[in-house]
Amino acid sequence: MQTLSQASAARASAPDEIPPTDAAAPPGGAIVISPRVVFTLALNAALSTYGVVGIASRFTGFDCTHTDPRRGLEIQIEDNPTTGNQHVSITVHIIAEYGVRIQAVTSSLQHQIRYSIERSTGYVVDAVNVHVTGLRVTNED
Repeated sequence: MQTLSQASAARASAPDEIPPTDAAAPPGGAIVISPRVVFTLALNAALSTYGVVGIASRFTGFDCTHTDPRRGLEIQIEDNPTTGNQHVSITVHIIAEYGVRIQAVTSSLQHQIRYSIERSTGYVVDAVNVHVTGLRVTNED
Protein backbone atom coordinates (compact mmCIF):
# COMPACT_ATOMS: atom_id res chain seq x y z
CA MET A 1 0.00 0.00 0.00
CA GLN A 2 1.42 3.36 -1.04
CA THR A 3 1.29 6.41 1.12
CA LEU A 4 0.09 9.70 -0.31
CA SER A 5 3.65 10.99 -0.81
CA GLN A 6 4.70 7.81 -2.65
CA ALA A 7 1.66 8.00 -4.93
CA SER A 8 2.27 11.65 -5.79
CA ALA A 9 5.97 10.95 -6.41
CA ALA A 10 5.03 8.14 -8.80
CA ARG A 11 2.66 10.44 -10.70
CA ALA A 12 5.25 13.22 -10.88
CA SER A 13 7.82 10.95 -12.51
CA ALA A 14 5.55 10.01 -15.42
CA PRO A 15 6.52 11.79 -18.68
CA ASP A 16 4.57 14.85 -19.85
CA GLU A 17 2.64 15.13 -16.62
CA ILE A 18 2.63 18.08 -14.29
CA PRO A 19 2.89 17.15 -10.62
CA PRO A 20 -0.17 17.99 -8.54
CA THR A 21 -0.01 21.15 -6.48
CA ASP A 22 -0.68 21.37 -2.78
CA ALA A 23 -3.25 24.12 -3.27
CA ALA A 24 -6.86 23.08 -3.57
CA ALA A 25 -8.31 23.04 -7.07
CA PRO A 26 -10.76 25.81 -7.92
CA PRO A 27 -14.44 24.91 -7.61
CA GLY A 28 -14.82 24.48 -11.38
CA GLY A 29 -11.75 22.25 -11.65
CA ALA A 30 -8.25 22.80 -12.97
CA ILE A 31 -7.13 23.14 -16.57
CA VAL A 32 -3.73 21.65 -17.35
CA ILE A 33 -2.09 22.15 -20.75
CA SER A 34 0.63 19.66 -21.61
CA PRO A 35 4.01 20.96 -22.80
CA ARG A 36 3.51 18.76 -25.86
CA VAL A 37 0.58 21.00 -26.88
CA VAL A 38 2.81 24.09 -26.80
CA PHE A 39 5.45 22.20 -28.80
CA THR A 40 2.89 21.19 -31.45
CA LEU A 41 1.53 24.74 -31.73
CA ALA A 42 5.04 26.16 -32.20
CA LEU A 43 5.97 23.47 -34.72
CA ASN A 44 2.86 23.98 -36.85
CA ALA A 45 3.32 27.75 -36.80
CA ALA A 46 6.97 27.40 -37.83
CA LEU A 47 6.31 25.01 -40.69
CA SER A 48 3.44 27.11 -42.05
CA THR A 49 5.50 30.31 -42.17
CA TYR A 50 6.50 31.46 -45.66
CA GLY A 51 10.20 30.96 -46.31
CA VAL A 52 10.71 28.18 -43.75
CA VAL A 53 11.64 24.95 -45.51
CA GLY A 54 12.11 22.82 -42.39
CA ILE A 55 13.32 22.46 -38.84
CA ALA A 56 17.04 21.79 -38.46
CA SER A 57 19.00 20.15 -35.67
CA ARG A 58 20.26 22.44 -32.92
CA PHE A 59 23.39 20.30 -32.66
CA THR A 60 26.07 21.39 -35.11
CA GLY A 61 27.44 17.87 -35.53
CA PHE A 62 24.25 16.66 -37.20
CA ASP A 63 23.39 16.92 -40.86
CA CYS A 64 21.23 19.97 -41.62
CA THR A 65 18.98 17.92 -43.88
CA HIS A 66 17.87 15.77 -40.94
CA THR A 67 14.50 17.34 -40.10
CA ASP A 68 13.57 15.82 -36.76
CA PRO A 69 11.60 18.66 -35.10
CA ARG A 70 12.42 17.43 -31.58
CA ARG A 71 16.05 18.31 -32.21
CA GLY A 72 15.45 21.80 -33.51
CA LEU A 73 12.68 23.13 -31.30
CA GLU A 74 13.11 23.78 -27.60
CA ILE A 75 10.28 24.93 -25.31
CA GLN A 76 10.73 26.22 -21.76
CA ILE A 77 7.62 26.82 -19.64
CA GLU A 78 7.90 28.56 -16.28
CA ASP A 79 5.35 29.64 -13.68
CA ASN A 80 5.36 33.23 -12.50
CA PRO A 81 4.36 33.04 -8.83
CA THR A 82 3.52 36.74 -8.54
CA THR A 83 1.04 36.88 -11.42
CA GLY A 84 0.11 33.21 -11.67
CA ASN A 85 0.71 33.21 -15.43
CA GLN A 86 2.69 30.67 -17.43
CA HIS A 87 5.66 32.14 -19.32
CA VAL A 88 7.10 30.44 -22.40
CA SER A 89 10.49 30.79 -24.08
CA ILE A 90 11.07 29.13 -27.45
CA THR A 91 14.23 28.45 -29.41
CA VAL A 92 13.81 27.21 -32.98
CA HIS A 93 16.45 26.24 -35.55
CA ILE A 94 15.22 26.51 -39.13
CA ILE A 95 16.27 25.92 -42.70
CA ALA A 96 15.22 28.91 -44.81
CA GLU A 97 14.41 28.98 -48.49
CA TYR A 98 17.19 30.34 -50.67
CA GLY A 99 16.33 33.72 -52.19
CA VAL A 100 13.99 35.02 -49.49
CA ARG A 101 14.88 37.88 -47.19
CA ILE A 102 16.01 36.11 -44.01
CA GLN A 103 15.22 39.02 -41.69
CA ALA A 104 11.62 39.12 -42.96
CA VAL A 105 11.23 35.35 -42.58
CA THR A 106 12.55 35.31 -39.02
CA SER A 107 10.43 38.29 -38.00
CA SER A 108 7.33 36.64 -39.46
CA LEU A 109 8.22 33.35 -37.77
CA GLN A 110 8.55 35.02 -34.37
CA HIS A 111 5.18 36.70 -34.79
CA GLN A 112 3.44 33.50 -35.97
CA ILE A 113 4.73 31.38 -33.09
CA ARG A 114 3.94 34.04 -30.48
CA TYR A 115 0.42 34.60 -31.84
CA SER A 116 -0.37 30.89 -32.10
CA ILE A 117 0.67 30.05 -28.53
CA GLU A 118 -0.82 33.13 -26.87
CA ARG A 119 -4.13 32.77 -28.71
CA SER A 120 -4.53 29.04 -28.11
CA THR A 121 -3.23 28.65 -24.54
CA GLY A 122 -3.29 32.08 -22.93
CA TYR A 123 0.37 31.68 -21.94
CA VAL A 124 2.68 34.69 -22.13
CA VAL A 125 5.47 34.23 -24.69
CA ASP A 126 8.58 36.00 -23.42
CA ALA A 127 10.99 35.18 -26.23
CA VAL A 128 11.12 33.41 -29.59
CA ASN A 129 14.76 32.87 -30.53
CA VAL A 130 15.29 31.92 -34.18
CA HIS A 131 18.52 30.41 -35.49
CA VAL A 132 18.88 30.03 -39.25
CA THR A 133 20.99 26.91 -39.64
CA GLY A 134 20.91 26.52 -43.39
CA LEU A 135 19.50 27.54 -46.75
CA ARG A 136 17.84 25.24 -49.25
CA VAL A 137 16.99 25.79 -52.90
CA THR A 138 13.45 24.51 -53.50
CA ASN A 139 12.79 25.66 -57.10
CA GLU A 140 15.65 25.43 -59.52
CA ASP A 141 14.80 27.61 -62.54
